[in-house]
Amino acid sequence: MAGMAEIRTLTEELKQYVEGREADLFGIAPVSSFEGAAEEEHPRHWIADAQAVIVMGLQVPKAIVEQVERKTTPYPYLRFARHLLNDELDMLANGVCRFLARRGYECLPTPANDWRDPRTLKPMVSHVLTAVAAGLGEVGWNNMLLTPQFGVRQKLVTVITNAPLEPGHVYDGDPICDRCMRCVQECEIGAISPERTRSVVIEGKTFEWGALKRLKCVWECEGFTNKGTFSGGVGPYTRDVPFPDKTPTPEEIVELQDMKPRWAEGCAGRCYAVCHPSMELAKIRRG
Repeated sequence: MAGMAEIRTLTEELKQYVEGREADLFGIAPVSSFEGAAEEEHPRHWIADAQAVIVMGLQVPKAIVEQVERKTTPYPYLRFARHLLNDELDMLANGVCRFLARRGYECLPTPANDWRDPRTLKPMVSHVLTAVAAGLGEVGWNNMLLTPQFGVRQKLVTVITNAPLEPGHVYDGDPICDRCMRCVQECEIGAISPERTRSVVIEGKTFEWGALKRLKCVWECEGFTNKGTFSGGVGPYTRDVPFPDKTPTPEEIVELQDMKPRWAEGCAGRCYAVCHPSMELAKIRRG
């Protein structure tokens, strides 16, 4: 078993490696933070002796997100803040895995934001809750990570490992989300509830956010519906695929995804783009 000095040395070397690759956010969550997580989203579902989950983030430039908020064009966001940035995050995670593997440890990168099991729409591990457990920020009402540095404007990736690393502590800073509910108002398909909540307890601290109907979120974001989309139903770019009356089976979800119009462009994350949290207002509203 590694001693504390060895653990701190490895952690510091890893931190320097990540900072050398210009990551904007870095943290380590202990595996104990995932108690209560669904079995298939627990780190030890993937690596039996996992000790920690590493989380890293890259900032999204403000001007890119503003184009979505102003409804000028979705393409800089879709290209640079989703596809390209996710590739950069995945490369960063792969580099961290190779760094640890060369030192004899098991590690598993979990792909950045766009990759989910198409049958369940769930990630391998929650990047957002990992970041909260590592102390980087809190969960906003829109189900996304909010940080003191960037608000909502970052993207994340995580790495599961059995390496003995010194973890951070759950976020304990000032509240960030001010409950303005703009995310609810901008979601025209009603994927985010204005009242119902989900919550998790990490190291004795409760984090709460708006209940999300994940399939409805996909419906608007991916362009199955004309509501809230950039193309607004003009030409072949979007069409109104009927939303299912009942919760589809995993097989039906895959079939529904095959129905997506080829050139469809959804809302490109309006709930993300309009999020401008005021930490001062959050202190007042949330005590």
